[in-house]
Amino acid sequence: MMRSLFAGVSGLQTHQVRMDVIGHNIANVNTVGFKGSRTTFKEALSQTMREAYAGQGNRGGVSADQVGLGVTLGSIDVNHAEGGTESTSNALDLAIQGTGFFILSDGGRNYYTRAGMFDVDGSGNFVSKVNGMKLQGYDVDPFGKVIDTGGHTQSLSISSDRRTISPQPTNTVEYGGNLSAFTDATVITDPDEDSQIRRVAMVYDSLGGSHRLVTTFTKTDANKWGWSVTLEDDVNQDERGIGSAADRIISFKPDGTVDTGGIGQVTIPSSMLDPAGAANLEFAVDFHSIRQFSESNSVIVRSQDGFPSGTLDSLFIDPTGTIVGSYSNGLTRNLAQVAVARFENPPGLLKSSDTMFSESVNSGSAINGMAAGEGYGTIMSNALEMSNVDLGQEFTNMIITQRGFQANSRIITSSDEMLQELVNLKR
Repeated sequence: MMRSLFAGVSGLQTHQVRMDVIGHNIANVNTVGFKGSRTTFKEALSQTMREAYAGQGNRGGVSADQVGLGVTLGSIDVNHAEGGTESTSNALDLAIQGTGFFILSDGGRNYYTRAGMFDVDGSGNFVSKVNGMKLQGYDVDPFGKVIDTGGHTQSLSISSDRRTISPQPTNTVEYGGNLSAFTDATVITDPDEDSQIRRVAMVYDSLGGSHRLVTTFTKTDANKWGWSVTLEDDVNQDERGIGSAADRIISFKPDGTVDTGGIGQVTIPSSMLDPAGAANLEFAVDFHSIRQFSESNSVIVRSQDGFPSGTLDSLFIDPTGTIVGSYSNGLTRNLAQVAVARFENPPGLLKSSDTMFSESVNSGSAINGMAAGEGYGTIMSNALEMSNVDLGQEFTNMIITQRGFQANSRIITSSDEMLQELVNLKR
């Protein structure tokens, strides 16, 4: 038999494998996070008909005579180049810009993917929409700071105690702006005049009840302002239990900054709070940021640190992978952080089902970290990474592969015709 028959067969076989890879790439052209592959060939072993020998005397050297025995598969390489991104309306759709992989777990081993389609199941677990595997990451402490676990990840979830925020009573109310130095100190009775300034702050009791606190500033002398507080619904009642007279004087230095009286204490008895049942509302009023300049009055309530109870309304994820919860009371809390893994040799990963990869001896072990760290890329929310398959290149490869397959089939038919001629010699 002729060697060319077997060379042609090897060519058919390898081109079939290449077409299989091309078909798989094209089939996944719209698969989120898919990484295309390419096929390379290598020459098969050659049969040496005559060894090479060196030149001697007046004769030159002669090269070896070798006949190739066809082609074989060289490698199937995964292209880990980053695909484009598409915008979505789901905050839990994530894409990694740069290197890195999301980590999924089936409870026994970890898998790695670029397909960032996630959701929260009925038990509060963050899971992949593709296969239900749990997303891995890091927990946070009560202050929202990531707990350092040395790269050891855990399944992310929203526990029931993080679905609500307990109320916090107001502890401090801070004021800022300006109290005019030109205000007439003799006019102290009409609230509409410049000598009296009224500002309203919303404060909260121990049950999360809100109360409109009215603070009235009254010019009493040069560089001195008195202040008083009451609840808006009780402005005509006695202000018993709301500080002594000495506590209610703010003195300013000649440069317009607060001299004395920058901090006052306010106690609102529980009997004045509605609904009943809350503890006495005790808090500090901070006037240190107020100035007394010659400009017009512009004093404001800058902040207060109390808030009512709240329930989790929505989630969003920042570029570091921090999962942030937005609550009905307007507050936000860090709930967890998505982990990202990288490898020394990503092409060495093994492809698994569901657009996932697993470790191999050639990829190296996963190095877990956080997005925005060196070598981990950043995370985009409301986005998905598209397949990195180039259709133009794949169709071109398909044409080349088809022609290569046809050419190898011609080797077989031509070799068959030569053998037929040899058989016909007997006729």
